[in-house]
Amino acid sequence: MNKGLKNYLLISLSLIFFILLDLISFSLTADQIKPSFFLLGFIYWNIAMPEKMNLYFAFTFGLLMDFMQGTVLGVYPLILILISYLSQRFFYQFRTFKFVQQALILFLIFLIFKFFIALDINNADPNSFSLADKNYALLSLIFALLNSLAWAPLFYVLRIYRRKWIKT
Repeated sequence: MNKGLKNYLLISLSLIFFILLDLISFSLTADQIKPSFFLLGFIYWNIAMPEKMNLYFAFTFGLLMDFMQGTVLGVYPLILILISYLSQRFFYQFRTFKFVQQALILFLIFLIFKFFIALDINNADPNSFSLADKNYALLSLIFALLNSLAWAPLFYVLRIYRRKWIKT
């Protein structure tokens, strides 16, 4: 198999695995705060191998996430394209940061992500969570915190995976 095609396939398989991991349901509250392994993995691949990740990946996996999560069509592609742009634009700076600094940046990214999803869902369904809901704001903070804490272990797991299987 062609080395480039194999690399794309292995990256895609890891992202599909993270999508399936994100679809595992818990209680409603736990679903609101559990880390988004897909977004963390997507950010990792954009930083680790920006030449392999492109808008096609962002758009395709964004549509897949829209179908899986049941959000309004186009929300996840927009979010993933923005995350792709920011990750690839600043990946040199992001790589040199310590994990605490990276976690702080990811905390802000995930907090903005959660609020963006709330705005979209609130426009589609007025009976859903909204930004004015104190519980939703607290759950969004916990969600962003758990994602930023999950970054370091996931980073090391994906680094081992990349070094073992993906050849540049």
